[in-house]
Amino acid sequence: MKQDKKLILGMALLFLITFVSFGTIVVTEKLAPFFTDKIKTKFETYIEKNYKDDKNNLTIGKITYKNQQYKAKISNKKNKNWYFYITYQNKKIKDTYKEDYLEGKTLLTSIERKIEKKVKDELNQKVTITFPLTLNKYTNQIKENLISNNLKEIKTYDITLTITTPTLTTENINKELEKRIQELYQIDIYPNHYTIKINSKDEKLTITNLTEKTMKKEYRTQIINDIINNTNSNIIKENNITYNYVYK
Repeated sequence: MKQDKKLILGMALLFLITFVSFGTIVVTEKLAPFFTDKIKTKFETYIEKNYKDDKNNLTIGKITYKNQQYKAKISNKKNKNWYFYITYQNKKIKDTYKEDYLEGKTLLTSIERKIEKKVKDELNQKVTITFPLTLNKYTNQIKENLISNNLKEIKTYDITLTITTPTLTTENINKELEKRIQELYQIDIYPNHYTIKINSKDEKLTITNLTEKTMKKEYRTQIINDIINNTNSNIIKENNITYNYVYK
């Protein structure tokens, strides 16, 4: 009998704890939206304390509440695609400032996608655009061009593109590359480095670390010829050009 009473008492206590805990969560979830002004003040104080030099260039977006966490997007006033997130949970504030904002991940990614879309829309070609450095490692002038989305003046990104030729010959590759380069220049795409993937019927060739200089015809012809003939010439070594064959 005593065991039965203990069991009933334990179950009742467990039910009470569960009921109170669930009720507390429900009440917290319902009341959360009413605390956003208070949370915004906390965010403003946090930014003032930690990012004083940037505070005048930042704007706090809508504060949301989900899974017991408050979250807001903090955007740059000049470019909405340059932002980071700040969160408040369990009385602690965290942010993604270093990677997303200082190093410019959000801004650079948006520019990469924008250039890729431009090439796709205007040339019907699929390319991959990447920035080799983080935003904080570029000069102030380059940063300004990136922030203002001045694509014509941005020449710090790398491009990977694919061409197809019947066979891997210097003439075929050179002809296709010349055409592709001119098409890119016509829509103001001026990459810093090129990775070229060349497909033919029987094999594939990938050439990396080509630059604006070595993509000029007088250099390009020699480089391609040396690669086709497997000659590790000075122009290849001095410009750190690498290549790789894959046989189908």
